[in-house]
Amino acid sequence: MSIAIRPDIGACARIVQYNRLRYANILINRPVLILVERGTKILRSGEEEWVVSAGGCIALAQGETFDVVNAAEGEHAYEARWIAFAPETVAAFATKAGQGRPFPRAFPVHSPHKGFHDAFADCAQAIAEPGSIPVEIARHRLGELLLWLDLAGGRFAAPRPPGFSDRVRDLISNEPEGDWTSARLCRLIGASEATLRRKLAAEKWSLQSLLIDVRMSVAMQLLQSTDLSILRIAEAVGYESQSRFAARFRTRFGFAPSAIRGHIRPDPKISASSSPSRHTDCPLP
Repeated sequence: MSIAIRPDIGACARIVQYNRLRYANILINRPVLILVERGTKILRSGEEEWVVSAGGCIALAQGETFDVVNAAEGEHAYEARWIAFAPETVAAFATKAGQGRPFPRAFPVHSPHKGFHDAFADCAQAIAEPGSIPVEIARHRLGELLLWLDLAGGRFAAPRPPGFSDRVRDLISNEPEGDWTSARLCRLIGASEATLRRKLAAEKWSLQSLLIDVRMSVAMQLLQSTDLSILRIAEAVGYESQSRFAARFRTRFGFAPSAIRGHIRPDPKISASSSPSRHTDCPLP
């Protein structure tokens, strides 16, 4: 398994999870469409709840935060696929007339048309096989999938301009194992250290809390969608010590990294973080 990323087009991956787990305060940092293949996905935001069973899809708006439960089915793993759209793709489609309405948080499609499923598969192929699918065809395929969503009654709103913490988050996400000092970030962003601290604080972040949040987000994606060992994942997000990484992960999510892959069975009442951080920016757990 792997996560495929095609710059300026999108990203896609398959999720496999062996336990019923709850992820608190998940930030959706790109418009994303999730297709549940086995098990059930439950999302909550404020007083709203969405339940998506196998065969159903749900679209999640950029910038929204959810509590997410992925529920495995008996002895079978929870399985899903997701496609995250580049903001430019969504922005181009948002200018076109259609029958769908922009949704504020989430839009479920419980019984997608077969063509919807086919378009989803074609998009995933276009992202995962850049050498064989020209960029023009890739953009066309993602536009077709957005059109299927529109015909189902929903469409992504035009992407909002990124905030200051979003810019920092994107830099760290591109190199989560990096040595992210305030001095280095200031050079890349073109701001003083005082400005960096002030602007992050205005969006309720510190550099350290944002750095940990991004790293744990990337780690969660790698645990769900790749076959990398936990040690290798720890190294990929900047931790030389697997035990220190596991402790950080447990603090953020409330369960060990191994729980995602079924090595450790958590409490059946659903493991939850007792002290979650504010957000994580994965496209989706």
